[in-house]
Order: sequence, then structure tokens, then C-alpha cells
Amino acid sequence: MSTVPVVACVGLACLDHVWQVERFPPVASRTYAQTYRSHGGGPAATAAVAAARLGARAHLWASLGDDPAADALQREFDGEGVHLHALRTPEARSFVAAVLVDPSGERYIFPFRGEGLRDDAGAFDWSDLSHAGVLLTDARHPNASLFALERARERGIATVGDWSDQRHWKQTDLIDHLIVSEECASLVAGRADPVTALPHLRRRSDQLVAVTLGPRGIVWDAGAGPFRSAAPSVRVVDSTGAGDAFHGAYAYAIAAGRDVRAAMRLASAVGALACTGPGRDALPSLSAAEALAASLPDEEHA
Repeated sequence: MSTVPVVACVGLACLDHVWQVERFPPVASRTYAQTYRSHGGGPAATAAVAAARLGARAHLWASLGDDPAADALQREFDGEGVHLHALRTPEARSFVAAVLVDPSGERYIFPFRGEGLRDDAGAFDWSDLSHAGVLLTDARHPNASLFALERARERGIATVGDWSDQRHWKQTDLIDHLIVSEECASLVAGRADPVTALPHLRRRSDQLVAVTLGPRGIVWDAGAGPFRSAAPSVRVVDSTGAGDAFHGAYAYAIAAGRDVRAAMRLASAVGALACTGPGRDALPSLSAAEALAASLPDEEHA
């Protein structure tokens, strides 16, 4: 009998308001939107949804306000089968973002970080964390993130880190699989070349480090030297959340017992497919992701 992978995520859940615009940057006082949508976003939240689409039992610990945005997010998580452990603060305002998507599918995010949101690890119920095969964090709720990482270390739960900048960088000491954005790698390492940045990201000798490069794939090193994995070529409609989906798929693969190479291939496929439609609509099933992953070339030494 197969075991369902359990993926625990700690971090940001926000409501994205997305405008697909005719041109960017604007050249006049008005630039018309071709479409408008409102849906959930946030690195940890989208990772949880991506993992659930692949078949994981997904949990998300997040801080929300007491407002319509939080209500909308709760409904969306319920529909996706993600178990939300929400710390809802009375009279607080949830994190929301305006997202402009240009005709090429590139997105520009304008976040409002909310008001009055709490980051009190002791206010959450963490009992479900003990069942997880993997813990993923984006460190956006640093107190909750640190608590969960320390508990995961005590219980031998693998950890995946999604870092986009240097905030709370000390917590990466507790990350087993550290997968950062190209911008983050450049900031930390002080150099633009992602391959030569890899050693500067590593916090422990047994840590996997990786840098996502969008359509240029990903470079990674699990201790045997740097490798480069290709990204599938797809028609990009909306790249919002593609990196978050990559992380969620990677966490799913590790929780399912796959090795790093297989996890990178599956995650690359999910990240690419996430770009082929609006918002989370394009997040794939496991069969669709595996079909695309099977078409990818083998990784190469970088």
C-alpha cells in the first residue's frame, strides 16, 4: 500500500489581484488590462497548493487578518484540499498584492504587507507537523519559521528553503535543501554568476544549494560539484508563482522519497507548466508533470 507524501509549509499566504496589461511599462496615463483575476498567492501558500495538486497531503501555517481577503484565501485552500493552520488576528489586514503581467508573461509585483499581523509561533497548533515528510519555509513569518525548523531538526524531518532575499538568512543554517532565486544568490554571494555563487550559499557541508534561473533552468550542488538542469520550453502566459510551484513540487518529490535528480526534473516541469495559464489554474497533476519531466535532457556538469 502506497503512502501519501505529507508536505508542511510555513509562510506567506496573500491575495493577489492580477492585471494582464496590453503593454509595460505604460506610455500614457491609462494602460488597459486584457484580463483581471483575484486569487491566492505567496511562496509557501502556492507551494502547498502545487504539492496538493501532485497528490500530497499539504499543510500550511500562515498569519492572516480578519478581513474578506482571509475569507477568500480560506475558501481557496478548502477547495484545493490544503489544510490551513491560520493565525487570524482581529482587526488586522491580510497581505495582498497587485500584480501586473505584461504581454510576454513577465510579472511585476506590488505587495502590501498587511497591518497588525501576528507572528507568534506559540499561538499555532503544530501537532500535524510531526507527520510531515518535508517542511518547506519561506521565512516570511520568521518566528513561526524558526520554531518549525527547530522542531523539524529534532524529529528528523527534511527541510526545504525558499529564499528570495537575505532576510532571516541565519535560518538557512537549518535548511537541508536551500533553493534560492537568482537575485538572492547575487545578493548573498556578491557576484552575478550563479554557478560560482553556489559555494557562498552553503551553510553546512551536507546541504544542497541551488539557484533557480527561470527559463534558463536551475544550477545546483548536492556535494558532488555543480550541475545544471534544463527548464522545459513552454508558451508563457503568466509566470506568477512559477518559482513557488517549483519549490512545492521539489518538496513533494523529497517527501515521496525521490532522489535529488528526480526531484529537480519534476520541479522543473511543474514550474514550467505553472507559466502556461493564469494564476494557479495551470498547476499540473502528477501525471502531466511526469510526462513533461520525462522529456527533459539529463542534467549536465555546470
